[in-house]
Amino acid sequence: MLGRSLCSSREGASVETDGGVEETIAAAGVDEPEDADQQSSVVRMIVGWLVAAVLIFLAQRDLRRRPPELVRGRVGLWKAVAMVPPGAVAYLLLGRRRAAPHVTAGVPDSIAA
Repeated sequence: MLGRSLCSSREGASVETDGGVEETIAAAGVDEPEDADQQSSVVRMIVGWLVAAVLIFLAQRDLRRRPPELVRGRVGLWKAVAMVPPGAVAYLLLGRRRAAPHVTAGVPDSIAA
């Protein structure tokens, strides 16, 4: 036989090569790598979407709670930018100012508390 013929059954597939040698390949063994790759890519995609959603949530929550004086730039602009994952990361890294430390030096502990 000059061509390749493929005949499949439930347990496996029989492949006849040019030399007439038949090899039986388990169907699960043939399909498993593709399924595993597909499943791992779906899992990676879901994890990516979850990370993106958490970043957006954290950025929006921080913008809601943070006083405008502690935000670099306009709060409304940051809210719009932070609706996408790269914008949320940019806000969390660059858009926030640190609050001035609460100074209690020289004040007695009874008053500072």
